[in-house]
Formats: sequence, structure tokens, C-alpha cells
Amino acid sequence: MIRVLTAAFGATAAALLVVATGLGGTSAAPALRGTVGPGFTIKLTKAGKVVKTLRAGTYRLTVSDRSSQHNFVLERERGTERVVTSVPFVGTKTVTVRLTRGAWKVYCDPHAAVMVAHFTVGSASLAAASATTVADDHGGHGEPEPGDDRGGR
Repeated sequence: MIRVLTAAFGATAAALLVVATGLGGTSAAPALRGTVGPGFTIKLTKAGKVVKTLRAGTYRLTVSDRSSQHNFVLERERGTERVVTSVPFVGTKTVTVRLTRGAWKVYCDPHAAVMVAHFTVGSASLAAASATTVADDHGGHGEPEPGDDRGGR
């Protein structure tokens, strides 16, 4: 009798494990990668490609901050803002973010005029309506930035 109960319990546990594994296999949030620095560069990628549009949802964002002069901020245009790394921070941080339909950007707060990347969450028509890019002029307008060893150019 004990053998029968042990076998039944083992079979039930194995079946539950298979079901739990099958259900949990798709629950991982898609990965995004952000980089800021070492120069006046900032970008957001998914699977190695620069992000232009994304579907609404939850993502795992890993930011590699390579300069103590920059930070990495994720913002829904005219909406919520999330400072992922601070200005003195250098290293890697991983956060979970929920992206909703609309226009978004990543930028470095102290250098937002030259370090910004725009993307959209939602439909392609929304992406076309808000497609804006800002050129990286490495310090902007010939003025030296903090830590700029090129004397302004």
C-alpha cells in the first residue's frame, strides 16, 4: 500500500512540474539593452538592433553605463520618467519596465540636447508620426563639455 501511495504521489508531483514548466516558459520579459557613454552616445537595442518601435508590454532593460559624466533616463514623452542610472554611476543595472503605447525616448539628462534616442510603442502609424532623430555632435555646438579633452572640437 505504501508503495502504491508513493508511486502515485511521485507521478502527481512529476505531472505538476511538467505543467508548471510549460506554463512558465513564456513568462520571461523580452530583453532590451541600453548603453550610455563612453563618449556622447546613448542607444537602446533589442536583439542587437537599434529600437525604433516596440510592442506595449513589460521588458527587462539592462543598461551599461560607461561614464561617470552621463546617466540613462527612460521617459514617455510628456509622461512618466525613470532614471535608470545616475550621473556618478558606472556599471550595469537591470530593471523591469512597463512600456505603454506612445512616444518614448532615452536620454542623458545633463546632455539631453545631444544624447537622445526616440522610439515608439504601439502601431507603425504612431512610429511614422513621431520619427525624430537628433544627431550626435559630440559635445554640441563647439562648446567643450565636462571631460571633453578635444578643446571643444
